[in-house]
Amino acid sequence: MSQSKRKSSRGASYGFALIPFIICAVGIFFFTRWFLGNVLEENAYFSLLVNDAETANEEIVISAGEFTPAAAPAVLYEIPEVAFGQQWARLNVSWDGGSWSIKDIPVYLGADKSILKVGVGMSFGSSFPGEKGRCIISAHVTRHFAQLEDTPMGAIVTPETLYGTYRYRVTDMQTFVGTERALITASNADNKLIMYTCYPRDNGGHRRTQRCALICERIEGLEVTP
Repeated sequence: MSQSKRKSSRGASYGFALIPFIICAVGIFFFTRWFLGNVLEENAYFSLLVNDAETANEEIVISAGEFTPAAAPAVLYEIPEVAFGQQWARLNVSWDGGSWSIKDIPVYLGADKSILKVGVGMSFGSSFPGEKGRCIISAHVTRHFAQLEDTPMGAIVTPETLYGTYRYRVTDMQTFVGTERALITASNADNKLIMYTCYPRDNGGHRRTQRCALICERIEGLEVTP
């Protein structure tokens, strides 16, 4: 066998030897893509669904089954003290002829991964209903906010709280890139309720980099009296 043929044969052998490594690399690539798009989507730290600076709290102070909303007082002088991780409201969304299939969704103060596993989280530093400022709440699109992007304009959002019931009307829906935080940043400019989650719900296995938010105007409920 000539030297050129031996070199050609040796090169072909090396090429075949690389095939298993190439297949393995491609498999790792697609597994990593699936893992980032599906498994880590459930984790608030990786999904950018919530990016609060509060310390993680693995214990929920009040379980959903123990929560009882309170009747509104004649005058609301202050919001009752609420601890991080404590449930302070339950949430329902409805409209003429329809409603969310998930009822009485628990709402907690804070938005770490343990809270988002069991309900809705209120961004630490935003305002409670009745206070001056924006109330910002979020949940996983694969869990309690699965129907958020289907909610029609005019739907009524009802948080039943520790200090009375509030009603909001959905007036707008916006989508934005997850790194754009202006809409979901605490602000004293208005008394709106902002509900947001990852978008779109049906992502085809890809990681969700967008967010969908409902902007809600308050139509009923007491304000804190100074």
